[in-house]
Amino acid sequence: MLMIVLIVGNLLTILGLTTNLSSVVTRLFLFGGPTLTVLAAVSIVVIVLKAKRG
Repeated sequence: MLMIVLIVGNLLTILGLTTNLSSVVTRLFLFGGPTLTVLAAVSIVVIVLKAKRG
């Protein structure tokens, strides 16, 4: 599930950078995409670190 969120976040970022949409939608993509990517990446790191400790 987290890998899918990671891919969707990157896809939204790419769409925000490459498409000519309205400024509101572009801002949504450019803020939402990296936010999803960072949250998914941090979650994956936390899960891996907890698994190594346990």
